[in-house]
Amino acid sequence: MKKILIFLFGIIFSYTTLALEFTNSKEYNIRNKHISKTPNIMRFFSFLCPYCYKLEKIYNIRNLIQKKIDKHISIKTYHVDFLGGELGEILTKTWIIAEQMGVEEKIIMPIFQGIQETHTINNIDNIKTIFLEKTGISIKKYNQFWNSFVIHMLIQKNKNDIKKVQLNYVPTMLINGKYIIEYSKLEMLFKKNFSKKYIQLIKFLLFKK
Repeated sequence: MKKILIFLFGIIFSYTTLALEFTNSKEYNIRNKHISKTPNIMRFFSFLCPYCYKLEKIYNIRNLIQKKIDKHISIKTYHVDFLGGELGEILTKTWIIAEQMGVEEKIIMPIFQGIQETHTINNIDNIKTIFLEKTGISIKKYNQFWNSFVIHMLIQKNKNDIKKVQLNYVPTMLINGKYIIEYSKLEMLFKKNFSKKYIQLIKFLLFKK
């Protein structure tokens, strides 16, 4: 019993400490209307967004979320297609296919690098080439997924979810359908220990009523 009380006290103390550190409209915003029946954490990014690449390459936020956030917390990562026109739509489809195949880790950095650094990814053929090269997936299986009706339905769901959130910028995150974290606000605020504070903010908002 004593150990349980100490554990609960630790959680309460940690939350109280974070509550003193983070403030609405400074580190995060509150939506006017709560969105129900969404994953606890909704992450929105684009391969065409330099700041999204920075979060991935320098701060490793996506992997830290997977490691530091409780495994019972539902997390969904969305690629938006309101950047880049047709290329943005192709990249969204590519991301959804990667998720369905379970190969996100193999393609995320190569695609980011091909777009943001080497500029070797400019069209659908470039994307297909890098996808096949990095995943080892057969061309037959790739084409099956690419032409799949299920993928088409998932793309539509992706669009609907983003529309429901009323999102028009990235990178950003929605916590519990209510709290919005914008990278642009945090870059200067979290100048020191950015990754650590970013994860602390996510944990704080996950428990916030």
